[in-house]
Parts: sequence; structure tokens; C-alpha cells
Amino acid sequence: MKRTLFSICALVLSLTASAQIIKDTPKGKLIENLYRSSKSWVKKGWTGTQAGRYEGLVSKIVIGEDGCIYIYNPLSGLDSKSWLKLERQPDGKYRAKLPQDILTDDLGGDDEEEESSERTITLQRMVSSNEGKDYEPIGANNYVDFILEGRKLKMSGMGQKKQIWGASFNNKWERNYGGDWALTIEPLNEQLITPPSTATKTQYTVTSKSDPSPRIVEVMTDNNDIYIKGLFKAEKLANTWVKITKQGDKAVMSTNQYLGITQKTDFKKYDADKSEYHTFAAAFESETKAAENLEFSIDATGKLTASKILRTSLGRASDDNITGEDYIESYEGLTLTPYIQKEVGAPATPEYFYFTSTPDYDNTSNEIKLAFYVKNADVDGNYLDPEKMYYNVYVNDSTEPFKFKKSASQYNYMHEDEMTNIPFNYQDMRNYDFKVSDNIRILHFYDSSITTAKVVMVYEADGKKYSSEPMVAKLSTAGIESANFNKATTEKYYTIDGRQIQKLQKGLNIVKSSDGTTRKVIVK
Repeated sequence: MKRTLFSICALVLSLTASAQIIKDTPKGKLIENLYRSSKSWVKKGWTGTQAGRYEGLVSKIVIGEDGCIYIYNPLSGLDSKSWLKLERQPDGKYRAKLPQDILTDDLGGDDEEEESSERTITLQRMVSSNEGKDYEPIGANNYVDFILEGRKLKMSGMGQKKQIWGASFNNKWERNYGGDWALTIEPLNEQLITPPSTATKTQYTVTSKSDPSPRIVEVMTDNNDIYIKGLFKAEKLANTWVKITKQGDKAVMSTNQYLGITQKTDFKKYDADKSEYHTFAAAFESETKAAENLEFSIDATGKLTASKILRTSLGRASDDNITGEDYIESYEGLTLTPYIQKEVGAPATPEYFYFTSTPDYDNTSNEIKLAFYVKNADVDGNYLDPEKMYYNVYVNDSTEPFKFKKSASQYNYMHEDEMTNIPFNYQDMRNYDFKVSDNIRILHFYDSSITTAKVVMVYEADGKKYSSEPMVAKLSTAGIESANFNKATTEKYYTIDGRQIQKLQKGLNIVKSSDGTTRKVIVK
């Protein structure tokens, strides 16, 4: 009886609290597609936060019929799907009178006697006495003011992380939901680039230092303006354009050209942040310094080569806003070459990355993996259609291509029962035994007798067959070493999937030395 009564009371309280959350769009003038920036506790991983900023969040407000302003998703990085009310004050400011309920979640009550785990999260002005390790409600003056400067809505009276507006439950800060101490919402001034109807259609190939495999992209030219479609590979950006303008013997691309709206998951498969961001094509002098433009040299053939770095950016890029490398496409030495179909020759030889045998996580057997770079080009750099390419693998002294066979315990994610000719972009159903990561291919072998491997790239077109010179790899059994080492050779660092990084990161790294050796290094 007591349990039933408790459940009923809890339900009533829950419904009462939930009703206070503004879920429906308030009546008034809806203004969408706004640009939001803030200094905030930013999501790190799935549960952690760190002091940083959100830049370029897609936002919206309502100018209410009641004279109030309503902010959608009031807390940066939290998709609460609720509105926060700002009341107009006599001095012209707009005030968020707090606390206001913004979210219900199901993270409450682990007591077996409790039938409901639902709880109501409120937004409060909070203060810290220990540099943001913890916060508590401010008590008196529990409100946050905003100033409307033209069409810009700006948080007033804070600016340091000692005070935030943050999510709370039972007057305790919910760290995983973050908090803001400086917030601005304003119109987006930039628009998507579109070539004029008078422009002439052509094609270019795109390569870079990190991605030498050529891609054909659509180009429109209009006098000195060059419009390029699909410069970035993310599916969300496939139909967006950027603009380059010829200036004598060079060409210039202005920075922060608008690409539209993306999410972090458009660049990284899994991420806890589900927010939408205004996304830009941005120029950089280096990995840590923004540039005003991207300058290209132009040779006699019309080939354009950039001297700086082009990256995607969540929000406008600046020295203060450099998107983490997990959420970008980055091109150093970007090269755009007018595409002219030529008679092709043998495919370029694959480039060795690593071939290792290391204990698996259960330490019950060894994992043998071969990783190498490929590119859809011939030995002279001419474009080859990747749909007409495949590769063969030869192990030990065999003159016959290795036959990958599907079984219950091996290669069970293959689409086919067996395969010798591996298509250029082939990956299995889980991208596991046959893994594709940009221009990296990673193969998994279950045969412990394998000590050497050769990879030959093949191109077939118009009844002709062209084969590359073989890439030869010898199995390394050195295993995994710790990160405490000191080498005289020059070294470059990569993730296990082949993405170059500036320094060793936590977990497993691939280290390539200037003496030609490759090893795995783990950082704990």
C-alpha cells in the first residue's frame, strides 16, 4: 500500500514538474538558423567535461507575443528540446528568472523500491569556490540577464567560469550536462556558395600530401572564379561548393567559406555530442594558427597547389576556435589539376604501413595484420577509376593469390564465401577483417605460418589488364612497446587506422621512423 501510494505521489510530482518545461514552440516570431557561441564546460567523451567553448552551434529563438524572448536548448551542448523564458526588464534587458525546468531524464533512483527513475533537471545560476570543480546555486540573485545589441543576444553579468548557468538536480550541479558562462546568439551572415548559371562546367582531380589518391570533382568556372563541388569527402558536404579566385599567376580562397550544417558524427562514427554546427572551410598557417586565406600557385598546365592547410571547421575558425582533429577533414598541400583523360599505365605500387603479429586482447593467439596505403592512380599520377581496380595478396613463397575463405570462425563478415581479387574500396560488413580508412587498407590474417606478404594492385579497362610492382612486407614480431623510448631517428605518429597525429596519444599508436622501421607503441 505504501509502495503504491509512493508511486502515485511520485507520478503526480513528475507530471507537475514536467508541465513546467516549455516543450512547444511559444507563440510569436520564430527566428531560426542562428549562430551560437559560448564559453562552456564542453563534453569530453561520453561523460566527462572540460573548460572550452562551443562555436557555431545552430540555434533558434522566439520573440514572443507576450514580449518575452525564448531560447531553444538553453544550455550549450545539451539537446534538451525545451525553451527557456527571458522576461523583458524596465532597463531593456531580458532576464532568465531561475530556476527553470529544462529536461527530464531517467538517471534517478537506483533503489529497488523505486519504480520510477525519472527526474527533472533545472537550469540555475551557480557559483564555484574551487575553480569549477563543483558548483552550487547562487542563492539570492538567481537570474541571468541578456542584452539585445541590434540583432545579437548576449549574456550579461558573467564571463568567468566562477559563475555559470548550469543543469542541476536537488540543487547539485549535473557536471555531465555542462554549463555556460558566456553566451552569444546572433544571425548567421554567411550563405552557401553557388556558381552562377553562366559558369562553364569542367572537372579537376584533387590530391594532397595526406591523401595522394586522386578524386575527380565537379568544377564550374566563371572568368577568374573557380567553383569546386565536393572538395570534402564527408557525405553531408558532397554537394557543397567553395570558391577560388585567380589573381594573376596565383589564386586565392578566402577563409571561413560556409559549408552548411553538420554534426560531429558526420566526421566521426560515434560521438556523445548530437548538436548541429554551422560548418566552414577554413585556411590555416599551421595546425595551431589560422590564416586569412588559402593561396595557390598556378603552373603552365593550370594546376593549382596550396601553400597552407585547408580544414573543415565547426563554427568559424580562428586561433581561439580550432576544431579537434577527430571532427575535421584536413588537406596540406592541396592540389587541383584540370582533368584530361589520358592513356594510363601500370597502377602505382601500394605503400607499406605495417605488418605485425601481436597478442590479442585475450592473449590467446596472435593477431596478424597487414596495413598499406593505396591510391587510384598510375605510376605517373594519372587518375584511375577505382571501380576498375582490385588487389591480390601473395603470402610466403606462393605464386597464387591468397584465397580468403569465409567460415564460422574466420572472415565471417565477408560478403562472399571466398575471394582472391579484393576490390579497391572493399570492406567487410563490420569493417574488421577487411578494413578501409581513407586510403589505408588493413587486412587480418588467421594463419600463424605467414611471415611475408606481397600486394599487387590491378587495373582492368577496355579489355586490358595492368599490374603494379609488388609491395613486399616482412612480418614484424617485436610486439607492443611502451611509450618510454628515445630514438635518434625522425619519427612520425599515426593512429592504428593510419591518421597522422602530432604526438603520441593514449592507447595504441603506430610509429614510423626515418630508418624505414615501423612499430606499435602503447601509451597508458
